[in-house]
Amino acid sequence: MGVRLRIVFNMTNPDIFAKELGKRLTRVRKDQGLTQVEIASELGLSQAVIAEYEAGRKNIPTWRLMNLAEALGVTPDVLLVKPSGGEAKRGPAPKLQKQMQRIASLPKDHQRSIMQVLDMALQKA
Repeated sequence: MGVRLRIVFNMTNPDIFAKELGKRLTRVRKDQGLTQVEIASELGLSQAVIAEYEAGRKNIPTWRLMNLAEALGVTPDVLLVKPSGGEAKRGPAPKLQKQMQRIASLPKDHQRSIMQVLDMALQKA
């Protein structure tokens, strides 16, 4: 059975919408293991702006919402839509994804060495 989604636009009360969007932004950021500072740096913003967005005290422009979603490694609907009946699965955290891309660009012998270290660490976990 698929996950049913409910759009949470509350056009009659923009303050409620901003707060709900901020809560989802915070949840997704934390789920990805990222700090406000890391997201702010990625977007060329200050940590204070991200804090204002997450608290729902500052409206997020549409174009910035797209940038936030990309920085978090999710689609904008993850931030705009509230799941009902369970969470939708997401890909790897952006930080992990960037590390994997960096590893992929290394010479094959370096990649093998890194994979051996990762395999050993995961066996101990």
